[in-house]
Amino acid sequence: MKKLFLALALFSALMLGACGGQEEAVNEQDEEKNEQQEEQVLPPEENINPLTGLADGISDEAMTRVPVAIMVSNSYDSLPQWGISRADIIYEMLAEGRITRFLAIFKDPSKIEKLASVRSSRPYFIDIAQSYGAVYMHFGGSVPAYEAIAARSDLISMDGIRGGWEGSLFFRDPDRRKEIGLEHSVYTTGEYIEQALDTLSAEDLSQPEQPSAFDFAEEHAALNGQPCSRVTVTFSSRHKPYFEYNETNGTYLRYQYGEPQMDAWHNVQLEVKNLFVLRMKTTDIPSDLNLIDVNATGSGEGYYFCEGKYVPITWEKQSYNSPIYFYDRNGQSLSVCPGNTFVSVVTTSADVVIE
Repeated sequence: MKKLFLALALFSALMLGACGGQEEAVNEQDEEKNEQQEEQVLPPEENINPLTGLADGISDEAMTRVPVAIMVSNSYDSLPQWGISRADIIYEMLAEGRITRFLAIFKDPSKIEKLASVRSSRPYFIDIAQSYGAVYMHFGGSVPAYEAIAARSDLISMDGIRGGWEGSLFFRDPDRRKEIGLEHSVYTTGEYIEQALDTLSAEDLSQPEQPSAFDFAEEHAALNGQPCSRVTVTFSSRHKPYFEYNETNGTYLRYQYGEPQMDAWHNVQLEVKNLFVLRMKTTDIPSDLNLIDVNATGSGEGYYFCEGKYVPITWEKQSYNSPIYFYDRNGQSLSVCPGNTFVSVVTTSADVVIE
């Protein structure tokens, strides 16, 4: 009887050990399966646009290419504009007659539906385009601009007048031509830009490193700055655009000529996360065309506005083809909030009213 009990106990122990081993094996298999499932459902790493600091849907191809920088008119008689709300960065600078033009910079031009009106080049806009290593797109140019283009072997210029890009990259919209005139009728699209870029070599388009336009950080430099609900910049007695802080979105809305500045193609007001006002030396060039020159190299002062606050800053650009850098009051690289950016470039003595 004792032997029978011992045999039964030994059998039970063996069975429990076998079951335990099977259970451990099943558990290990389940854990491995769960790990594989977790790996499969992890979302792919999103590309960060180096011009905005955002995961804004930028394509893999665009990440490896240089940006494009496109001249856009901003005179009163050229309005309404198309597509400007889709730009990553916009620079506004003076042109002759104290009107202004925009340089709209896009890292991924495929997101452009229509952009208008495309206008002619000025040399200081080329300096800014080359700050970002961009392919420069324009429809014509001043004599100084064409002299700069001819002298710069490192510049890729796509010109609708002398470059032969009208009819492939640039087109004229018949309605704009009829309603606001021939000179304000030129437009382009993301599709046409992509086709134009396809004609360039991989070496021309290559951007192996991804330099950011700014040092992006949620703890941006203006976070503890002075309050600003509205800022007005003066380009001329007629042109005094202003930006109002939109507390709901944490952005600045732009107004000009007494009205909201609209992107008529998308039917939205121009709205930006980051606003810069930079002072650059401006000189009148004696001529019948009343041309001016803006010194976009060297260094100067300015302001950075973000989320209803602002701080004084400085800027520096060593040469026409070097990046433009921004610094805080302590001389440290400026921390900028992720988002799109508008840069107003005014003269060294222009009125800037901060309220």
